[in-house]
Amino acid sequence: MGFVSKCCAKSHLPIVNIHKEGYSKLSHVVALLPSGGVYQGYYDGYCRVDDHDLQNQWDRVKMVLVDHYNGESYKELPTSKPELAQGYFMANEFLDHCLKVGKFASRKDYEKAFKELAGWI
Repeated sequence: MGFVSKCCAKSHLPIVNIHKEGYSKLSHVVALLPSGGVYQGYYDGYCRVDDHDLQNQWDRVKMVLVDHYNGESYKELPTSKPELAQGYFMANEFLDHCLKVGKFASRKDYEKAFKELAGWI
């Protein structure tokens, strides 16, 4: 599997893989599984949070950026939607905007900012 990522279930911010230099704040996550598993660490872009391989459960994993996590359970969180640039392939201007706004009110707001700033045609 190549690069893949999700957006934060609470803030709609992109989960950026740790290889995107300068944006580790958007890589530090809590991954929650329907089985009750909770893993905190840095997302690597390949369905892993630190040394926890989540590939077999990827469709059901809910991810929250550490700065937005308040101890919610899996059931208390909405679904983590796919990140449109696979957690890596977007312009830094978009990520700078994400850090500045701190969160998006909705998925629609995330998509609008992505279309305007991410550098995709």
